[in-house]
Amino acid sequence: MNVQRYDMLDGLRGVAALLVVGFHLSQFGMIPAIVPRGYLAVDFFFVLSGFVVAHAYERDLRTHLSLRSFIIKRMIRLYPLALLGAGMGLVVLLLKWLFFPGKVESLEVLLASGMLNLAMVPSFLSATATSHDLFPGNGPLWSLFFELLINLLWAVCGIWLRTSTLILIIVVSLVFLAVFVNRYHTLNIGYDTATFWGGLARVCFGFPLGVVIYREQHRLSANARHWSMFTLSAALVFVLAIPVAVSERNFPWLDLVFISLCLPAIVIGGTGQTNTMRFGSLLGSLSYPIYVLHFPIVLMMSGLSQSLLSGWNTHIIASMSFVMILAFSWMALRLYDEPMRRMLTSLTRKGDGKFYKPFPTPEPVSGATQPDGGQIDVRL
Repeated sequence: MNVQRYDMLDGLRGVAALLVVGFHLSQFGMIPAIVPRGYLAVDFFFVLSGFVVAHAYERDLRTHLSLRSFIIKRMIRLYPLALLGAGMGLVVLLLKWLFFPGKVESLEVLLASGMLNLAMVPSFLSATATSHDLFPGNGPLWSLFFELLINLLWAVCGIWLRTSTLILIIVVSLVFLAVFVNRYHTLNIGYDTATFWGGLARVCFGFPLGVVIYREQHRLSANARHWSMFTLSAALVFVLAIPVAVSERNFPWLDLVFISLCLPAIVIGGTGQTNTMRFGSLLGSLSYPIYVLHFPIVLMMSGLSQSLLSGWNTHIIASMSFVMILAFSWMALRLYDEPMRRMLTSLTRKGDGKFYKPFPTPEPVSGATQPDGGQIDVRL
């Protein structure tokens, strides 16, 4: 197989992950709110995920790749770092319970939530002390739960749906998102117990949209698909940096405009260049560990800034946090994730005869295009 990587999309994924870090640093008061709409990076990830997963697996799933094998491949790709991130979050919460017991739930609730989160299952046990988060020790993992869910649903039935049906799902999901935006005045939803269904609507909008972009990319002009990394990164930063409120007026409906038009356009603009950027490849490799590991580090540094480091400048603490996140993400990738995935892949290959079951070749899905023989590195 001619392995072809979309380094532009890899790089953009890395930029988005760094913007999420900036968003959470500002939420904990360590830096100014430089990307107040950083939560929209999740919607960018969902669109990007739909594109790359369809590129890598759609034809195989319709021909010879079994559902079981697909699930194993995705779990090998996503679960090792997710497990590490959930474990880190649980440790941070247990330390917080040990030193500041009044600021977290009871030990029983922490342990029960932690066990669920380690299995990538959201917890509905957390209360006010942990903001009713589905993943109280590592908030961003809520999107990974929905990512795994939509991957399963897509592999079971989505690969057979016509493009027109996917578009209908996108439109219906957008209607639900409009209802949620009208209720909560923001699209920063899905991470807690109150807005759980909003998270489902976000992934049911973004992931199919990415699949449609993949299927219909042949209809797009070359100019629409060839933009520079700097231009697309600047566009992504610009969208996420637009203030949520101006002169005390909130503009929540802009979120719907951004996820419907701007973010998909950025994904489209990055699909035209492959195998061109080593830096983009590096950013792409680090994007997933950064995303799933940064929150417990930010949570820990926030606690230290209120106790042992209370006299320190918050910008210095933020800088330390950022360096720690980058360093730990790189070490986790090289020393843990990559070796673990190689080992698990090797173990599953011994059972190829069990995991791969050919299917009769079906009629092509209307509007679908055949991949160009290339392969994109599949990450969130």
